[in-house]
Amino acid sequence: MKNFYRCAVLPCLFLALAPYQAQGKLLTAYISDSPSSSVPKWIAKEAGLFKKYGLDIDLVFIDGSTRGIQALLAGDLSFTEAVGTSAINGKMAGGNIAIINGIVNTLPYYIVGTPAIKSPEDLKGRTAAVHIPGTAADFALRLALKRVGIPYNQIKAITIGGGPARIMALINGQVEFTVASDAEKIKGESLGQKTIIDMAEFKVPFQFTCTVTTTKMIREQPDNVRRMVEAIAAGIHYFKTNKEDTLRIMSKYTRGQNRTLLEGAYSAYSQLLVADTYPTMEGLRNTLEVQASWDAKVAKAKAEDFVDLRFVDQLKSSGFIEKLYGRK
Repeated sequence: MKNFYRCAVLPCLFLALAPYQAQGKLLTAYISDSPSSSVPKWIAKEAGLFKKYGLDIDLVFIDGSTRGIQALLAGDLSFTEAVGTSAINGKMAGGNIAIINGIVNTLPYYIVGTPAIKSPEDLKGRTAAVHIPGTAADFALRLALKRVGIPYNQIKAITIGGGPARIMALINGQVEFTVASDAEKIKGESLGQKTIIDMAEFKVPFQFTCTVTTTKMIREQPDNVRRMVEAIAAGIHYFKTNKEDTLRIMSKYTRGQNRTLLEGAYSAYSQLLVADTYPTMEGLRNTLEVQASWDAKVAKAKAEDFVDLRFVDQLKSSGFIEKLYGRK
């Protein structure tokens, strides 16, 4: 897998990894260039929080958590951002990995489509821009279709990739609907598209974003894993308490996306980002239950098999979160 992944997916990036590792740097990936749950990692880099907490980190973009998990399993990353489904799939495939924190613990997604789609049931037979299997966007779309009684094989799915590319495919008329985050929803609506299903209304616990590392990293460098968990928690605090600086960082990483879209995403994720960074065990159980319907191996798995909670437990026991937010 390692050689194939390097050659086929990100050749230029991974040819450069050896010097990073030789210099003692750690490499971590974020998985979305949309102004959403990747922002705490952007903040940790740009606001110097990685350095503050004793980490020498290089941050790279890998489009989609499935690819991020593949790179982690190949030994090319120290950490990756991921969706719970991808972490589960990586572990079930034999990967020695673990979720070490939770960043967003629900599904902040919308089904957005053309005005010609009059109701959720009208999605049947339509063309959709989708992400690769195992991503949060893929899971959200499948769940939304299930809620309205439409089998996935009764839509025409075209794999486009990340949120910005999917919403542009809709706006440009290449597809009739897609699954979108807050920022893409706002952009779509501003250009004549309509929201058909609001996934947030379902209030489904789901491990939308988390940080994943290897059990080897946990065993051999537990201090660096602890520092990563602290830096991400501090990045979430920064997000919630430094709006203008956060918007500036969001603009940089989204290549100058307009202020209205960034404001909308900021408002949504101010509520969605998890302050204590505990993963959602209920969300992982929900995912396992859904996956068990097509994967018999998952039926025997437990949510606890996919997490290592010692580091978020340390945040709580040490008073780290209370100190960040000025609580007694």
